[in-house]
Amino acid sequence: MNIFQHFFSTLLLTILVFNVSAQETEEEKKVFINNEATINSDKLEYSPAFYEDGIVFISTKVSNKRFKMKDKRIDKNVMSIFQSKREENGLLLPPTPFSIELLSTVHEGPLTFDRTGETMFFTRNTTKDGRRIKAKDGITKMSIYQAENVAGKWVNITSLPFNDKEYNTVHPSISVEGDVLYFASNREGGAGGMDIWSVKKIGDDWSEPRNLGPSVNTESDEIFPFVHADGTLYFASNGHIGFGGLDLFFSRPGGDWSPATNLGAPFNSENDDFGFIIDRDKKNGYFSSSRNGGYGADDIYSFYVSGNLDELFDEDNRPKVVRDFTMMVSDNISSEMIEGATITYTNLDNLSITKAITGGSDPELQSPEDEDTDLLLRVPMAEMGLNGVTDFLGKFPVALSTGNYAFVIEKPGYQSRQILVDTENSTEEIFVSLDKEVAIVDNGMNGSNGMNGSNGTNGIDGNNPTGTNGMDGTGTVNPDGSITTVDGSSTNGSTYTGSNGGFSNTIREGSVFQLPNIYYNFNDASIRPDAKVDLDALAGFLSQYPDVKIELSSHTDSRGGSRYNKKLSQKRAENSVAYLIRQGLPANRMVAVGYGEEAIRNHCTNGKECTEDEHQYNRRTEVKILRMNNEINIQFVNDTSPPTYVDKANFNSGSSESTSSSSAISGDYTVIAGVYANYENAQKKQGRLIEKGYPQTSIQTVGNYYHIVVNTFQDRSQALNLQTNLTSDEIKSFLKE
Repeated sequence: MNIFQHFFSTLLLTILVFNVSAQETEEEKKVFINNEATINSDKLEYSPAFYEDGIVFISTKVSNKRFKMKDKRIDKNVMSIFQSKREENGLLLPPTPFSIELLSTVHEGPLTFDRTGETMFFTRNTTKDGRRIKAKDGITKMSIYQAENVAGKWVNITSLPFNDKEYNTVHPSISVEGDVLYFASNREGGAGGMDIWSVKKIGDDWSEPRNLGPSVNTESDEIFPFVHADGTLYFASNGHIGFGGLDLFFSRPGGDWSPATNLGAPFNSENDDFGFIIDRDKKNGYFSSSRNGGYGADDIYSFYVSGNLDELFDEDNRPKVVRDFTMMVSDNISSEMIEGATITYTNLDNLSITKAITGGSDPELQSPEDEDTDLLLRVPMAEMGLNGVTDFLGKFPVALSTGNYAFVIEKPGYQSRQILVDTENSTEEIFVSLDKEVAIVDNGMNGSNGMNGSNGTNGIDGNNPTGTNGMDGTGTVNPDGSITTVDGSSTNGSTYTGSNGGFSNTIREGSVFQLPNIYYNFNDASIRPDAKVDLDALAGFLSQYPDVKIELSSHTDSRGGSRYNKKLSQKRAENSVAYLIRQGLPANRMVAVGYGEEAIRNHCTNGKECTEDEHQYNRRTEVKILRMNNEINIQFVNDTSPPTYVDKANFNSGSSESTSSSSAISGDYTVIAGVYANYENAQKKQGRLIEKGYPQTSIQTVGNYYHIVVNTFQDRSQALNLQTNLTSDEIKSFLKE
């Protein structure tokens, strides 16, 4: 995507802000779990699998009166396969039996589909010619069968050659390339109990089963494997350390499988959690659980990850840790610590793009006049995420998990600051200095020559933030009083964020941009609830500009049959257009095109070996402007992209050379009376402290800031005594340990 496409996709869709309280943990905000009440009952519902526009799953509900058959060993009806399709709003419909051809008087168990959805592997009691085959112990075991979809019916049902009537062979999961099948079995050669095994497809046959080894398997049970397109294996186990009962784990491929990693809460509970599946983008999925609060013994739950499931774990597959940080806010001139500064922060890694351009109903959005084709979109950072205030020492403690965070620091009488914090590379103390507000003096320039809007109202009163400046062209007055002009320059350097702070561009016929938040489940063309927000945004844009006609296209990666990919992508594009039509847009303004794998954007064509990320780059939904009467000029102010600067103190890196006669900070306890961005201001504060009787005061350069070091001590009590003296002299300070 070129820079224009990137900017426009950001312009079209603003940031969704989840209104969460400060008491919520990072984990609670990242994963949202829902009991699928439409499909759950007081019977067993478990082991979902993606299929077409919805899911299939296993249940002990009676599928058909002909097949009402109770298994006396479990005192429940035999298990059958059910299907639940998704309705237009993206929610699951009540379930129906999946396939009349597969109904029987024996158990039908967990299943998996190949990429095309035309071949299925499923679990069933071991049978031959419709008769049960018992093992030596008198029990009919489970085996894996294959079936093919021919003209809409599942036929050619065959038992796979690696089944063994003496052992259970269950829970198949096929790789995205269709060349490796994973399953669970208690056959000989395992670690004990049920283990996870794999077989490779060799022509029309299968290899001998291979045990996945001790990283995955234990002396207890490992069952319900699910292999993701990137090769990650998810499974359930009661042998690895967990929360209780069966827990969900994952392991990554390599020379050997990586050690099993517990998925943690809220996926796992003190009861059984199993049957996990997740879509290609690792955002949405389902799993089974017998946790408290369900409808039956086992229920199916859906989940949504804000961001990506992998973001919950570091590169060593460990849950990302939470670290404690303290933000220190001071006056840039006096270096006095600022009490009561409001701090708003959000995790940039987990934002969902949603809010639409909606005809000017948003007070932060200015709609164009009839003769004006400029589009101005403002993103109010103050609405984002969690917030708090600094204490009397200017401190704000906060616990953050691994990731990138945006902070906005505000205080009446001061210019607001926006900073970026990378928790992996930032020190525990984050220093921020605020500048006093600068009053804008009316110099007599009015109308088109000054800072007033075209309708004559004052451009800085908040009612009309845009105006025309006789020297610099169109400008926008920021909330702090600074003006961001079309070329990205600013009248106040302290709030300028480079090219991300403001820019101008043009939408014209032929422009193409991507809808970044539209995802589809595997082999699924239905509109998911989280995808609707982007389509709502597009609907708002088209409503605001009724002369625009678009092509809405869907693209797949190269894996799977080209004809199947073409058909699937066409259906996805048509469903998106149908959704827009239901929002009241005329059908003649939109064209749905499914390109399948015809427009691969990188080298990942048929037969090329690529990572899942490289394949994902090709799976996209795009909008192309086919026709418009007038070009649209774009301005974007207060971009939520990370600023180009970071406020943080680092006592272990950067310059350690003192800018005064003082040596570098030494000792275990350092008393600091302020942090400055301006060296001259730091010198003034140093002079005032020396005059008040603190002759050891020095200036220490740390990164791009100047720390006022009053003294350093080996003994903590001495440092605290110095702080007491400073407080009595009405000088705020803090202790660096």
